[in-house]
Amino acid sequence: MQILLLTDWTYPCDHQFLSNVYADYLLRRGHKVTWVMRPGDESQQTIKRDVWNGSDVYILPSSAYNPARDAARFFAGRIQSNPLFNTGIDFADFDLVHVRNDLSMGLVASYLKKEFQIPYIHQISHLKAEELIETAHQGIEGPSSWVKGQLGKKLRRYVANSSDVVLPISKEMKQYLDHHSYSSSMSVLPTGASVVSNPPTGKHFKSEYDLKSEYILLYMGSMAPRRKLEFLFDMVDFIPSSYDIALVMVGGRFESNRERLRKKVQERNLCNEVTFTGWLSDRKMIQSAVIAADIGLSPFPTKSILRTNAPIKTLEYMSLGTPVVASKTPDQQEVLSASGAGLAVEHSVETFSNAIIQILDSPGVKNQMGDHGKEYISENRNFRLLTDRVEQIYRDTLDQTDS
Repeated sequence: MQILLLTDWTYPCDHQFLSNVYADYLLRRGHKVTWVMRPGDESQQTIKRDVWNGSDVYILPSSAYNPARDAARFFAGRIQSNPLFNTGIDFADFDLVHVRNDLSMGLVASYLKKEFQIPYIHQISHLKAEELIETAHQGIEGPSSWVKGQLGKKLRRYVANSSDVVLPISKEMKQYLDHHSYSSSMSVLPTGASVVSNPPTGKHFKSEYDLKSEYILLYMGSMAPRRKLEFLFDMVDFIPSSYDIALVMVGGRFESNRERLRKKVQERNLCNEVTFTGWLSDRKMIQSAVIAADIGLSPFPTKSILRTNAPIKTLEYMSLGTPVVASKTPDQQEVLSASGAGLAVEHSVETFSNAIIQILDSPGVKNQMGDHGKEYISENRNFRLLTDRVEQIYRDTLDQTDS
């Protein structure tokens, strides 16, 4: 198959699902992938081209990603004004076009489907529009976020309903979309994690960040205000001081979000208990961090639209044998219940803290949870199996559109 992949990710790409499934496994199986990606530098004004693992990559300027402008172009019959159409790509060469989240590219794909009779698959890994509306209601963002979210919801539904298949990331998201007038066929495509054959030890990470506490609690991922990660600092305060713990915060792509949380830590006099690493791109260092941790944390407000997410952090903890304490969102509850790799609990400081204490007080159970996590990823959520899933979705879509 020849696949045109229009993603919402920047190039170079450090996204594990994309890197493993599309830049590795699918290529090994004889498929051809052509990438269209966002620029890492927002000031980029021209189309750039590169080759990644033998695949062509087109990095479009930021001007290619303006959903409001592209919607106006699309409904006026001028979507060909998008810079993608200046790349020289021969769209007739492709068996299908796959869009990941991006609304501008969704409009492009809707046009390509009609003009070139190319099957169009639309993947949704997060409900960004609803998150914007929610943060506006909470006062985290201003009224413009509410407007942007409302328009985004309508536009996402339009492009998704123009596609042949929609791929939500979780069963909970599929249920949400079903209830909000999404009419295209849907197939859940979850995320996964790598099975690491020769992982590093945790010593390098501990040494790099001078971590000497008896127990390390690890959070990895976004530090955006809507995640309400002050919850973790409340948890550190709640856990008895007899437990010598360090909370390590890994990630936070935007410095402003990390600084906001650092100030919260300073205000609470928790600087000795909380360490921020900043953004890490070195996979070995990330793996060392997970292995160094006694427990991996994945808190999500369960009454938020974030309940539809399927966090990759949970699976990464599991893949390296680190027990998990997570909020009881549907996907996390299902995975942890099926695997026995940790505890999915109510999203409250007390229940989270008690779950952590329960695991720390039971070294044998802790080790079993770690083993169960690695086994579950190997048998259910590794990237080879997810590539099988992607291939089957593609074949089914091509069969249905040919019939």
